[in-house]
Amino acid sequence: MRLNAHKLTKWLDKWQPPPWHALLLRTLLYSGLWWVLTEGQGSLWIGALLALAIAFCAPLSVATWPAQLRWWKLPAFILFMLKLSLKGALEVATLATSQRCDANTLTYSYRFRFLTQPYQQLLMANLVNLTPGTLTLNVHHDALYIHILHHHPDVEAQLKLLESRIAGLYGLPQRSMV
Repeated sequence: MRLNAHKLTKWLDKWQPPPWHALLLRTLLYSGLWWVLTEGQGSLWIGALLALAIAFCAPLSVATWPAQLRWWKLPAFILFMLKLSLKGALEVATLATSQRCDANTLTYSYRFRFLTQPYQQLLMANLVNLTPGTLTLNVHHDALYIHILHHHPDVEAQLKLLESRIAGLYGLPQRSMV
């Protein structure tokens, strides 16, 4: 992915620092998150600087979230992802503890059928990473390149299901594609 200087300049022209009370609230929120993640052992100065930097840049306004996201579908989607992650973790654990290591690795190219926006494709790329045994290598020209630890015939069906679930989350029409 290349840095597009024109887009960055446009973004910087539009960027406004948040009001002081929102900045304070965000900094406290991100500092608390830092404290939880480091279990209280992380450097206070590094955490505060990171929190302040993120608080300046991270949009927390609902107006910046994707307008078409179907929030009421989010709980079912989270449960779906938990099930998918658990199933993948069990598969990798079985593979790791077996006497014979019969891993069938593969680099796989998956073409997006419904997800056309970069933020939708990025969401799918990140969610593929959450399922053990898979790693997103690249998103390029409406295709997702994935490394699969143990390839089996229903990998493409799982990717199609994940994409259709994400499309449903965004309210995208899902026409059948040949």
